[in-house]
Amino acid sequence: MKIGIISDTHGDYTSWEKAISYIYDADLILHAGDVLYHGPRNDIPPGYNPKKLIAAINDCKIPILISRGNCDASVDQMVLNVPIQSPYVFAMIENKRFLVQHGDHIGQDEMQDLIFRYKLDYFITGHTHIPVLKKHDDCIIVNPGSTSLSKRDDRINTISIIDDNGIYILDVDTGNKIIEIKN
Repeated sequence: MKIGIISDTHGDYTSWEKAISYIYDADLILHAGDVLYHGPRNDIPPGYNPKKLIAAINDCKIPILISRGNCDASVDQMVLNVPIQSPYVFAMIENKRFLVQHGDHIGQDEMQDLIFRYKLDYFITGHTHIPVLKKHDDCIIVNPGSTSLSKRDDRINTISIIDDNGIYILDVDTGNKIIEIKN
């Protein structure tokens, strides 16, 4: 099983293509929201082309599950043939429990409550544009960062990948692993 985890694409088709180059053989993509619109507080990403990104997502052969982000609107759902789910996506994949939530309206206590209530193996969030990969008891907390508008000090755009070896955060420009948790 290979799962690509993406967040905060913000209409950047070029960064989507870079991300897909690492997960073209994935069984599933989990997207933590902010799909098409760059947002009023963000600069327009260099590869901003929401129409091409719409076509790429609609034509993607890999199943995609999307959690609604704070920059996702009803009009976005009108052009995407993939449902944008709200307030979160819950999925069972190979006996593992996944919850994907954008992260703009959740605090640490609520996150811990969701992890406990749903006995999660993976809690996936986005919003901050800063990647996180850490264990919390038996759950792995993942923020894949942003494919296009990184807020890391070094501005590296990132995604996350789960495969048979573990889970890691990947630099979409170089393919280098930044953070990793091995199985």
